[in-house]
Amino acid sequence: MSLLRLALSNVIALRRRLYGLVTLVAVATAVCLASMGIADRAQGAADTGVKESYANRSIKVDQSDDDRPDAKPLTERAEQQLRALPGVQAVQHRAQASFGLKDDHVDGVLLYATTYRASMVPPVTDSVRKAVFPLHAGEVVLPATSQGESMKPELGKKVTVETTRYIAQGQGTGASDTVRVVGLYDPTWQLDGPDVAYADDATVVRWAAAKAGVPEKSYLSSVGYDQLTVVAASSGKVADVQHRVQQLGYPATTLQQELSALPTVLELIRSVGKVLVVVLGLLSFAGAVTVTGALARQRVREIGILKAVGFRTRSVLSLLIVEMALTGVVSAVLGTALGAVLSGAGAALLRGQADTAAYVEGAVLLPGPGMTLLLLGALILVVVAGALLPARRAAVLPPTDAMKDW
Repeated sequence: MSLLRLALSNVIALRRRLYGLVTLVAVATAVCLASMGIADRAQGAADTGVKESYANRSIKVDQSDDDRPDAKPLTERAEQQLRALPGVQAVQHRAQASFGLKDDHVDGVLLYATTYRASMVPPVTDSVRKAVFPLHAGEVVLPATSQGESMKPELGKKVTVETTRYIAQGQGTGASDTVRVVGLYDPTWQLDGPDVAYADDATVVRWAAAKAGVPEKSYLSSVGYDQLTVVAASSGKVADVQHRVQQLGYPATTLQQELSALPTVLELIRSVGKVLVVVLGLLSFAGAVTVTGALARQRVREIGILKAVGFRTRSVLSLLIVEMALTGVVSAVLGTALGAVLSGAGAALLRGQADTAAYVEGAVLLPGPGMTLLLLGALILVVVAGALLPARRAAVLPPTDAMKDW
């Protein structure tokens, strides 16, 4: 009978005595694999989302100061010029114009009409239709509250607003216009500035042209936008696109708006997973030392008979070590199966939370095959290392001593 077959027969015969070690190691392995799997998969989703998000690929080009003689306006021609640069996926413009709102429901607020950009979508909290953007002519989306005033009574209504019309240098007069409020957004979202109201392009340009005293048809070719957002085709091309934009004489800075790649709860799971790796190693080592020592003491006469019939010390030691290695393999397999169940349950729980749902994908979240095999291999080595000392003590006993009570 080969050493491996003999060791396997012994493990099967001694299975009741090995239940404790197998259970301990399997449960620790399952918890470790589940926590590491969820955290690693979430980290990968977060890294991909942040790296290739609009925010991480955006380059902000602001209108230069008016007192600079070399300032280049962000006109329609400039937008076309930037769009033609290599590595550019899109160029999105922003124009702003102030307006006042006062009626029976609102005592009076000053807002800033802003053109909508796909890379900077405000979080709409209430609307008259499912898809608010893009806006139709004469439509606006207001902040839910502004300057202490609630805008909810305005939702779905046509309201009269006050804009400014240019008369002379430094002088203007009031002008009225009518718009329809089709949505409200969370006012804490202020990436375009405080008190911003999103309006369709034509409305914003009309108000801005009237305030500047420029014909509406020539406004974009003369005054232009106050900001352009250049979106690179990939995150790896951002630096090159930014350099090309600056070479054309436009001030350009990269836009980083995503504040956190990994929610706190997932970062905690990752930390717990790392700690559990160490705990798993210690538990496996201690369990192997204890169980192997106990089994060796209980099997002293069996060891003595093996040595009496010709088994050498090395053979007996190898037999005991292979038995514990097989025990470690069984524990690893059971731990992996239990870990898959735990990770699936954990993933389902996290998908039910709004803060973490976007970071958890897949039904079973275990680490990658390479990491899993490495962890399980290390587990088996730790179990063998823990069994080495008590197994050696039992294997070196002389046959005559081993036949006595130890």
